[in-house]
Amino acid sequence: MTEKMTYVKALEFAMSQLDSTVSKEVTDKLESLKAQLEKRAQYKSDKPTKAQREAASFRLDVLTCLGGFEEPVQCGTVATQMGVSGQKVSAALRKLVEDGAVTKTVGKGKVSLFEVIREDEDEEVEG
Repeated sequence: MTEKMTYVKALEFAMSQLDSTVSKEVTDKLESLKAQLEKRAQYKSDKPTKAQREAASFRLDVLTCLGGFEEPVQCGTVATQMGVSGQKVSAALRKLVEDGAVTKTVGKGKVSLFEVIREDEDEEVEG
């Protein structure tokens, strides 16, 4: 699999192809541009986007809502309780299962049921 061509990589390649006839001013500008691109790429990778922050907040809301149920429930039950679409809750639950905060089981009729993993339940089993 080939690596993605980024602006930084393209600049590095172009700069490596320059010969000694290119003025120092041009090479300095290219180095400056490369540094700016690297800084921007670093900043973007360190900071979550607005959508990522909103999705994390929504997952916390779903987790809180799901924690209010005594038994495992369907995605639609959580969506109805929260007043949002089942599709949005389904995506959040999929990520919460992936992160290990929620368990997914299959009930009668192949219905997916979700339940919060409670730490206090693990302690009771061990104790």
